[in-house]
Amino acid sequence: MNLILRVLIFHCFISILYAHFGPKYSPEPFYSLPNTVNNPNVPLDIDCALRAFAIEMANYIAPPPFKSNWTSLVESAIQFNQCHNTSRTHPHLQPSSPPTKSNQQLCNNSFYVHHSKGNDFFDGSFQYPFQTIQTALDHVRLQRQINPRLTQNTSCIIIRGGTYYLGTNASTTTSQKGVIALTSNDSNLIIKNYEDERVILSGGTLLDLKWSFHSKASTGGNIMKAEIPLWVNVDEFNELYIDDQRAIVAKYPNGDPSTQGLYADHPGFSYDSQGWLSPIRRSSVEIHVQEPYRNGTFFPYHQFGIGGGASVFDPPRNFWSTWSPPAGGNYGVPSGLVVKNGALPNLPKWSNPSTGFVHAFHSGYWGSWVFDIESVNSSQNTIVFGKGGFQEARGSDQGGPFYVSNIFEELDSPNEWFLDQTSRTLYFMPNDTMPNVFVASQVPCLISLGGSDINDPVENVLIQGLTFTQTSNTYMKEYMAPSGGDWSVHRGGTIYMRNTKQISIVQNVFTELGSNGIAIIDYNEQNSITWNEFAWLADSGVIVVGTTNGIDGYSVNSQPTNILIESNLFRETGIYMKQSSPVLIAVSRSIQVVGNVMFNMPRAGVNINDGYYGNHSISRNVIFNSVRETSDHGPINTWDRQPYLTDAVQPNVPSLWQHVTYIDHNVLFNNYRSVWPIDHDDGSCIYEDSYNFQVYGGKKNYLGHSKTDHHEIYVYSDLSTGGFGSNNCLNNYAPQRGVSAWNENWIENTCILYSRTSPYNLENCDVSDLYIPYVASNKIYIPPGSREIFYCKVNGTMMELNLQQWQSYGIDKGTVVNDAPDVNTIIDWGRKMLQG
Repeated sequence: MNLILRVLIFHCFISILYAHFGPKYSPEPFYSLPNTVNNPNVPLDIDCALRAFAIEMANYIAPPPFKSNWTSLVESAIQFNQCHNTSRTHPHLQPSSPPTKSNQQLCNNSFYVHHSKGNDFFDGSFQYPFQTIQTALDHVRLQRQINPRLTQNTSCIIIRGGTYYLGTNASTTTSQKGVIALTSNDSNLIIKNYEDERVILSGGTLLDLKWSFHSKASTGGNIMKAEIPLWVNVDEFNELYIDDQRAIVAKYPNGDPSTQGLYADHPGFSYDSQGWLSPIRRSSVEIHVQEPYRNGTFFPYHQFGIGGGASVFDPPRNFWSTWSPPAGGNYGVPSGLVVKNGALPNLPKWSNPSTGFVHAFHSGYWGSWVFDIESVNSSQNTIVFGKGGFQEARGSDQGGPFYVSNIFEELDSPNEWFLDQTSRTLYFMPNDTMPNVFVASQVPCLISLGGSDINDPVENVLIQGLTFTQTSNTYMKEYMAPSGGDWSVHRGGTIYMRNTKQISIVQNVFTELGSNGIAIIDYNEQNSITWNEFAWLADSGVIVVGTTNGIDGYSVNSQPTNILIESNLFRETGIYMKQSSPVLIAVSRSIQVVGNVMFNMPRAGVNINDGYYGNHSISRNVIFNSVRETSDHGPINTWDRQPYLTDAVQPNVPSLWQHVTYIDHNVLFNNYRSVWPIDHDDGSCIYEDSYNFQVYGGKKNYLGHSKTDHHEIYVYSDLSTGGFGSNNCLNNYAPQRGVSAWNENWIENTCILYSRTSPYNLENCDVSDLYIPYVASNKIYIPPGSREIFYCKVNGTMMELNLQQWQSYGIDKGTVVNDAPDVNTIIDWGRKMLQG
C-alpha cells in the first residue's frame, strides 16, 4: 500500500538560551524526600503489614526452584527486619533446586567444553572436551558444512563448571557483536551448563600482577601499583572486578556507586554546584509530518530533529531536537560545571583532568548524564565538559547532584583504583589486606545472535544455566533516542539479539555487568527471557527496542514482536545510568512482561517509551523500591508523544492508533520517591489497567486519553512519598477539550484513603460542562468519622460536595463511600483478587 506523507522540513536557528523546562507540578526539594523503604506518613505496623503482603506475593509468583532464594532477597530489600512485631503468611517454601540438567534427548550431537581439563585439539567428547567454547562452535559449523542435513538437527555445546575469561585476547569490543557471535548458520543450537555445575562467562581477563608500594594517601592508606601486561586492551579496561565484585574507580565524593546513591545516607554525590555552563546550541534540520496526523490528541504530529544538537545520538535524530517540542524544551545539556569553593578540595592538584568524568543528575531528576572532562580552571572552580550528556534524550540547561571519577588524585579510599593508560600502571588502595583475584574488563558483549536480515534470522537457540559477568561499561559509547519518550538508550548488551526468532534465554544469571543485560534490537520474534536473575547492572536489565522509517512503522518490519519476559528477578540495576529500568519497551509490538520481581532501581521497573503498536501485557509482577534516585515517576511508566503508522487496530490496514495495552494483577508498592504506581505520563492512551494492588498512590492521566481502570485496589492513595502529585484516588491533570482526558473511565475500583477525604483531583472540573472522566460503581473508603468531599465547580464556583450532591448531577452512579477498614482486611481483599 502506498502511503502519502506531507512533510514540512525546515532548519531552525536558535539564538537564545531556553529556560529549563521543569517538572509539570511543584515538587518538594529532592533532598527532603524520603530515602528509606518505609513510608513515614503511616504507622510502622501498617507499613510492615503491607510489606509482608509484598513478600507473600513475590513468593507466590516465584518459580518453584527459586521461591526460597527470591523470598529471602525480597525480605532483605524491603527491610522486613524493621517489622519485629509483624506476622505474615508463610506459604510452603520449596527448596531451591540446581539448574536444570542437560536434556540429552534434545541433542542430536553434543560437544563438551572444560576450561581446565580440555584441549582444543581433542574431539570434544565428554571424556576429551575442548577447552574453549569457540572451538566447540567451530566444530558444530564444520559438521554442518560437511553434512548440510545436520543444520536441521539440534547441536549442543555443553560447558563444564569453571570460569571462562572470554575477554582475554578478544577481537571485538562493540556492544553488538559478542565474543561468541552466532549467525544464521548457527540455528538449532543449545549452549548450556553441564548438569548442576556453575559456568561463569567473564567479559574480562584475569590479571597476574606484581604489586609494589607507591605512596601514602592523604587519608593514611597505602596506594599500591602494578604494571599491566601488554596484551590487555587498556581502552576497554574501564571496570576492575576484585574477588567477583565491581571495584570503585577513584572518585569524589567517596562512595561505592553499587551500594550508595541518592537513596543512601551517604550518597557519594555532591550537591555543591554553584552553577552550570550554558548549553552550546546547534540547530537541527526539523522534520514535521503534517499528514497523516492523529486528531484528538495533544500530540497529533510525528516530528523530530536531525543533525545539529541531535548529532550526539546515533543515528543523529531526536524528538526533542526541534525549536519547541510539545510538552518540553529544545534538547541541550550543560557545557560545564562551576562548583562552590572547597567542593572539590583536590581540584587544584589534578595533574591530568582529561582522564576524568563527571556523573550528574538531570536537574529534574529525570535521569543522569556522564561527561568527559575537557579542561578545568581551578581558580574559578570550573570544569568544562567534552563529549557526553547523551545518556537521556530530553536535556536540560542545568544538572543536579554530581560526582567526578577516574582522577588519580582522588584515589584515597579503600577499594578505589585508577589506571594510567599511558604508562600501563594500575593503582589500587586496599583495605588491610590485598585481595586475591583481579579481573580487567575487556568486552561489553559476550554472546550475540544476528541473522543476515529479517528473512534469514537466527532461529531456535537455547542459552541456559550460565553466569554472565565482568563486562566493560558502555556509558560513553553510542546512544540512540528511539522515540518520543524521555529515554535515550545504548542499543547493546551482554547478550545482543537482532534478526532472530524463537530464541530462549533461560535460567541464567546476569551480574556485575557494565552495560545492559540483554538487548533485543529491531526484528526479533517469539523470543523468551525466563527464569533469569539480573543483579548489579550498570544500566538496564532487558531492553526491547525497534526502529521505524520515521512515522512509517507499517511497511518496515524492524521491531521486536511477541517477546516474553517472564519469571525473572531484577534487582540493583542502574548503578551508573539513572534513566534505566529492569525492562524498557520502545517501538515494539506485543511484549509480555509477566510474573517478574523487580526492586532496587533508580527509576521505573517497567518503562514503555511510546505508543507504537501496543498490545503489551504487564501482568502479575511485584515491583517495589523503585524511583529510589529520581523523581516524577512510578514503578510502571508510560509515554506517548509521537504517532506511528502500524496495523495494530486491523491487520494490513495502516492506522495511527494502537492496540490496547494491558496492565493487570500487579503488586505495585509505591515507596521511596515514587509518585504514582502507574504513571501514565505525557499523552499515554489506550490502556486497560485492572486488578492491580497499588500501595501509596492513585491513578494518573496527564495529557492522555482512552484509558480504562477497573477492579483496582488503591491502598492509602493519599500517602505517596514522591513529594507531589498523587494524593487522591484519581488524578486527572491538564485536561483540554478535544485533545486530552476524553474517553477516560474509572469504574468498579476500590480506593482507601488514610487521612484525606477527597477521592478525586479533577482539574477543570465543572458540573455544567461535565468534562470529567467517566466514574461509576466505585467503593471509596475514608477515615471513620470524616466527611467525603468532591471538589467541582457549580455555576462557576468551586464547591465542596458530598456524595449525594455529587451524584445529583448524574456523576459517579453506583459509587459508595464507607469507613476505611483495618489494613489486614484490605490485604485480604488483595489476596483474594490476586490469588483467587
